[in-house]
Amino acid sequence: MGIPAFTRARDLLLDADRAEAGISEMCEALTQAFAEVMNFAAAAVMTTDPDTNLPTCGVVNGFEASLCAPFWDNELLDPDFNKFSHLARLSPPMATLVDAVDGELARSPRYTKLYAAFDAVDELRVAFTAGSTSLGVGVFVRTGCQGVFPPAELIDVRELLPTATTVLRRALGRVEHASTSQPPVVVILDAASQIVAITSGGRRQLEELRINGADEDELPNILRSAATRARWSRNSSRFATRVQGRNGEWLRVHVSPMDAGDGTVAVTIEQARPSDLVPILLEAYGLTSRETDVVLYLSRGLSAREIGEELMISAHTVRDHIKAVYEKAQVNSKGELLARLFSEHVLGSFHESVRHVTIP
Repeated sequence: MGIPAFTRARDLLLDADRAEAGISEMCEALTQAFAEVMNFAAAAVMTTDPDTNLPTCGVVNGFEASLCAPFWDNELLDPDFNKFSHLARLSPPMATLVDAVDGELARSPRYTKLYAAFDAVDELRVAFTAGSTSLGVGVFVRTGCQGVFPPAELIDVRELLPTATTVLRRALGRVEHASTSQPPVVVILDAASQIVAITSGGRRQLEELRINGADEDELPNILRSAATRARWSRNSSRFATRVQGRNGEWLRVHVSPMDAGDGTVAVTIEQARPSDLVPILLEAYGLTSRETDVVLYLSRGLSAREIGEELMISAHTVRDHIKAVYEKAQVNSKGELLARLFSEHVLGSFHESVRHVTIP
């Protein structure tokens, strides 16, 4: 849409970053920024758990709430094009459905099951990546007379992606652990993900996990997708992921099948522990797996030589990794790095959770 529109989009993201927007607010800013450089009828921008690729929070505009469940059923169960897990490995990490199916939209189960009913003509997917890990995803759909996404708009989206990814990483780097203490909530779901039973306080917790516009009687889409993933997992009968409520609180979700073997599952929702947030923080800074190893050894007080011995690499290579970590985390020293990654987020919430007693 031209240089002025691109500039507005970039400035919108940078303004949100300077204002230290939370994750949900940043997802909204991303949606608004992409609207500056392309036309679409519906959009969803979501952050994802780096370990499971399931959504943790996000914003949805233009999609009917009834599409949420079949959308994630398609993503988790159907063979289809432009899956999020594949998208993160592309360079740039974006693709349109029309290009993927060579213009034959009926080849895509996602189109026939979700998009055909409201006259969609194309879907653009983008991923916000740290290495090959997806920190978040965006879905944009055009309908009717809008036509397919034109090359000029796709170029603008591609040019905006690095800035979008950077500000999202920074928003994720500002995650905070909840300061309130609540007991775990247990929800029993049948094979169709309908609520069979729920413990006290559970309805209030479910409301915090619903994306805007969802029916109050509907199971939050985040929990539905986690339950589906657990039922169809080939690796384990138990499944865990992290999600964020609308109030900014991070939660840990466990899903376990019941002994009946009929598809009924038990979902446990509890406040995230400080250790649960460490992978999100490290992924948010775009650290490689080796750089993450170096940071963890640094936090234990090891020197570059000692870290090299542990990892069987030279001290010089370790120092190169440390330099790269400093640049990504925008710090200048080991102390500043550990304060940024751990003290500001993990240790603070640990102290909040400690129970102080007086021994007579």
